[in-house]
Amino acid sequence: MKVPHRPPDPSDADLDDDWGELREDPGEAQFQLGDLVSPPERLTAPPRGVAAPPQPFDPAHRVTRTAAPHPGGWGEQTKAGAFFDTQPAPFAHYRGVQQLGIIGGKGVGKSYLFQAMVYRVQHARTAGALSYFLDSAGVELVTTRSPDVPARTVNLQRFNGDYERWTRLGSTLATHQPWYRLALPYRTGLLGRSRSALEVEFFDGSGEQFFEPRDPNNRALWEQAYRAATVMVFCLPLWAVFPGTELSSADWRERESILESFHAVVQNYKDMRRQLGLRQPVRSLLALTMADDRRGGLTRLRDTWIGGYLQQHQAFLMQTRTGRGIARYLANARRVSEVLRAEFAAAPSPGIAGIPDLLRLGAGRPWLIALSAIHGEALDQLELAYPNPDERPPRLPPIPAHVELPLLVALCERANALM
Repeated sequence: MKVPHRPPDPSDADLDDDWGELREDPGEAQFQLGDLVSPPERLTAPPRGVAAPPQPFDPAHRVTRTAAPHPGGWGEQTKAGAFFDTQPAPFAHYRGVQQLGIIGGKGVGKSYLFQAMVYRVQHARTAGALSYFLDSAGVELVTTRSPDVPARTVNLQRFNGDYERWTRLGSTLATHQPWYRLALPYRTGLLGRSRSALEVEFFDGSGEQFFEPRDPNNRALWEQAYRAATVMVFCLPLWAVFPGTELSSADWRERESILESFHAVVQNYKDMRRQLGLRQPVRSLLALTMADDRRGGLTRLRDTWIGGYLQQHQAFLMQTRTGRGIARYLANARRVSEVLRAEFAAAPSPGIAGIPDLLRLGAGRPWLIALSAIHGEALDQLELAYPNPDERPPRLPPIPAHVELPLLVALCERANALM
């Protein structure tokens, strides 16, 4: 795993490296942001060890790529207009694309996670740790529903509108399973003169049906969406893995269903790779969603890692826009990942304790990332007070917590993305 590296900075000698760290004292349930540099202006030269700021989007950097037929037969439907890979611009690929896939079972919050990611990256100035590298002028979201329907560009403002209005997403139906591709161009190299893109593949599939051969068209889309992904995000609610002591009988039943569905999704993904003969290593990330949910038992993590972000999110986003802020963010994310790894290791159930090893896909141990796409308790209270969405008064949009972190980790998989 490549992580940002910078030479020692004498100015850091008097700074505590505890920013974002989990704290033993529940009374200190917040991030300590004061040890970072002051909110910066956009730098004209890159900090040591990171790429240069993004330049205006240049369409000349894009090239088309045609999907090669696969001996297993999944590429047989690559007629003109069938898949993204055979589409002309705006569905062309950048040079050196890094592809990230997001999958999960029913009710794990994968649709909210993707929605929050799109919201976070819509504009570079609000993209936090991604803002220094992201070229928002080149961000594109495209979608299609079947191999026979041409892909189309999505209006980002319209796509993010429901999220800003706190609109609850319904369960994904088997008859309506769109495939999205989010293209995020960024600068690479020590001088920032190279260009690449991170493409986020998200098939908004119907829960545990992922990769199961019930519908040949759906299976073809799943394979097309995820076969080339070198980073995979598996979604699982944090509260379902580490529950508190006050769950209702319905909550316990829901937890059991979620865990069974998660194992089915992982197994189906591995079966797909085996059937297609895919052997390339895949960096895996476990997105522990709904980390704000009070049904969870890891209260200290919720109060510090999630609560601290929500309390000071504007300062957090501003101060992670620098090379120093990015390095410290990733360092503390590693610490949180190790805390979670220890919790998994201590779990009495083998089905829980074995999850990190289950996600080893040839690229080392998975990252364990606790995040929150939308504050569930606030959404519940809003719906209770205003059952009719049209009668709700204007309010501030949701605050997604750490949804940019999986994208940042994926960038680190690219040589010199943040080196």
